[in-house]
Amino acid sequence: MSSRLPLVDVHERAHTFCAYCPKLCRFSCPVSTVQARETTTPWGKMSAVHHVARGTLPLDESLAASFYACTGCQRCKTFCAHENEVAATLDAARSEAVRAGVAPKAALEVIARHVEREQRAVSAAAALFADDAVPMSADEAPQRSGAKTTVFVPGCTAVTQTPAAARDGLRVTRVLAGGAVSVEAGACCGLPLLEAGDIDGFTRAAGAFVERLSGASSAVFQDPGCLHALRVEAKRFGVHGDTKLRHLSELAGDALASLGRVQLDGPVRYHDACRLGRGLGVYDAPRAAIAQMIGRAPDEFAEQRERAECSGAGGQLPRTDRATAERIAAERLAGHARAGGGTLITTCAASARAFAKQYDGEVLDFATLLARAV
Repeated sequence: MSSRLPLVDVHERAHTFCAYCPKLCRFSCPVSTVQARETTTPWGKMSAVHHVARGTLPLDESLAASFYACTGCQRCKTFCAHENEVAATLDAARSEAVRAGVAPKAALEVIARHVEREQRAVSAAAALFADDAVPMSADEAPQRSGAKTTVFVPGCTAVTQTPAAARDGLRVTRVLAGGAVSVEAGACCGLPLLEAGDIDGFTRAAGAFVERLSGASSAVFQDPGCLHALRVEAKRFGVHGDTKLRHLSELAGDALASLGRVQLDGPVRYHDACRLGRGLGVYDAPRAAIAQMIGRAPDEFAEQRERAECSGAGGQLPRTDRATAERIAAERLAGHARAGGGTLITTCAASARAFAKQYDGEVLDFATLLARAV
């Protein structure tokens, strides 16, 4: 039988295994946990994809909505014996929903308004880094050559939502990287398009962004989502570049001796960003840097590292289902309180913003903590 969802064909093994699984990872999904709904468990979402692909169910608005009940956190993969790529499968299914005209209105708005949001981010970056020669177009991008040329990429969320942390990120990169460091904030990597269901748009945006980085020896990313999009997701669609892509925490982890002490009273707990931890396997570098700065290992959540719970800030969930996204953040904060509360540190600007909306204590962007130590 030919697939009714051709973009999902590459994920046939994953959605078939999920459809016939006894739901052993059902507890792992942050969306289904707060909603207490069977249809939004990993099994429920992947079963919907499976049956539509096989033609046993029609692709309608109700089923399409379940494709978007995912933050892309990949926590279900941690608990899956087959390591099924649920998030990637749902990204493909979302694109089929968009093509069929049955995607949620909020997702279609993300796609329709992407250029507008991108331009807002570019304008915000131009003002924020006014003295740092931000390239605003491919024609204006600086000539990057030489083994020590480094590009700092703050990410759209950081420049628009946590601008002070973005400035901190640039300062830290210049101290730790050495050599010439320029800023690349003249375009979006396209991740919102992928999450909303526009694979073609994402591929074009990611390809253009990789081209903007061409010629630099390395690029240091502040936003783990942007880094994951280019280091992992873009490669699935044939987008490759010659620039070494790293996260700010990886740079800091290689330069521990350059970090001074920072005085923080009480517990200091680290939240693993999903795209940095499960997405890229970076767990030790941020912890080592934090330990160097505060003089001891950071406090931990009960659920940490590859088992860490999500903040609810990913997968465009705050736009497609804000109430659920906020409840997921509240659950993570409840875990923080149970473990003793205190200062909360994360490498993800979106997570930091989600936590700060509901937490009376201090939420620190990892870049800001680094800035206090250099």
